[in-house]
Amino acid sequence: MIINVNNQSQSISEDSSIEKLLAQLQISTNGIAVAVNNEVISKENWRQLTLKEKDEVTIIQATQGG
Repeated sequence: MIINVNNQSQSISEDSSIEKLLAQLQISTNGIAVAVNNEVISKENWRQLTLKEKDEVTIIQATQGG
């Protein structure tokens, strides 16, 4: 199925969770926030939440600066 990740189309399997998506994209889970359809999902729910066709996923990486 197809979802959008940071405005880019991404093909994933039907039973994919946020955790599986991050692994597929080789993104470290440290220092990131994830929103699905404009709703921030807490890290404890990344394994349980199953993504659906046409979901809009936003992955935000924390940065340091001054």
